[in-house]
Amino acid sequence: MGFIEWANDALPGRTTQGWARLVGAALFTFLSVVIVALLWRRAGAIGDPGLYLLFTVAAATYLAGGMAGMLSAAIVLFCSFLLFSHPLYPFRYSDLDWRQMMVVAIACPIIALMVGSLKEQVDRLTVVTEEARALRNEIERLEAVREAQLLCEQRFRLMAGCMTDYAVCVLDAGGLVQKWNSGAERLLGYLDQEIVGQSYSRFFAKDELLARHPDRLLEQARFSGQMAEEGWRLRKGGARFPSRTHVIQMRDSHGAGAGYLLVIRDLTQGGNGPPFTPPG
Repeated sequence: MGFIEWANDALPGRTTQGWARLVGAALFTFLSVVIVALLWRRAGAIGDPGLYLLFTVAAATYLAGGMAGMLSAAIVLFCSFLLFSHPLYPFRYSDLDWRQMMVVAIACPIIALMVGSLKEQVDRLTVVTEEARALRNEIERLEAVREAQLLCEQRFRLMAGCMTDYAVCVLDAGGLVQKWNSGAERLLGYLDQEIVGQSYSRFFAKDELLARHPDRLLEQARFSGQMAEEGWRLRKGGARFPSRTHVIQMRDSHGAGAGYLLVIRDLTQGGNGPPFTPPG
């Protein structure tokens, strides 16, 4: 069993990715301290190792997060007691080395906290940016759907407006009138504000209402997709006229029922229809 697997079993609150970040930050910090020590003590290539150690803590915090940064600061602080001590006498310091070590000891946790907070804010900003991008894409999609819906409604109104010899009505799933054209207003006699929201059963005679004939028409259209019949319909005021009625079920993009399209044609001689023979 590896260290990360053991740590996950011992401390289940931290994920494998979290432990990998801690281990990576610790190795990065330790290697950086070794390199700084060699360049300073052996090669004399750098003058102030404290700046490089602080940069190591900042880099580990930004790359691996706040907890990893605090671990990096602890490693740097521990190694500083050896790094700044006398080469021949460990834990004995000159005044300059002692001041440098104190600066590192004070600055390391402060830098870890500041860079950790900055990293947290950057991560939050990234999440908010992604959410804003997803929201913008969803708004654009809804706008495209709305535009397509408005275009379909405009086409329907233009087409229905040209069919002056037909009453064209859009019904909801319960048979209530949602929209209709000028031909329906001329043929049936109702104004928009009088019929919209009312049941289409107003167009049927009393005996058909008692027999629940309007409900049966909707059920047949729902079962077979559409239905047609010839019979008497009522205008506003109760006048009857012979007609041919079509009921067509409309479906949404998922195939579910989305209401009905009702088309009524006047079959009287004066209504430009063919001769009508009353049923029965």
